[in-house]
Amino acid sequence: MRELAVEIGVRALLFGVFVFTEFLDPFQRVIQPEEIWLYKNPLVQSDNIPTRLMFLPFQAWASPRSTWPASCTASQRAGGGRAGGCAPRSCPCTAP
Repeated sequence: MRELAVEIGVRALLFGVFVFTEFLDPFQRVIQPEEIWLYKNPLVQSDNIPTRLMFLPFQAWASPRSTWPASCTASQRAGGGRAGGCAPRSCPCTAP
C-alpha cells in the first residue's frame, strides 16, 4: 500500500512540474557570432540517406546461424563417431 502511495505521489509531482513548465514563456535562444557558421551550411541537392547501411548490423544478427557449433558439441557415440553421423567439414573441432 505504501508503494502505491509513493507511486501516486511521484506521478502527481511530475504532472505538476509538467503543468508548471508548460505555461512558462518560451525560451528564446541567442546565437552568438562565433557559432553562426554552424548554421550556414550549404544546401545539398541530394538528401538521400542509404538506409540499407543502417540496418546491416541487425540483418547480420537476424540471419540464420550456422549449425556447426551444435555438431561439435554433440555427444560422442560408442564407436567414436558423433551422434547423427560424422561431423561436417566446416567444424573446427575435427581434424582433417
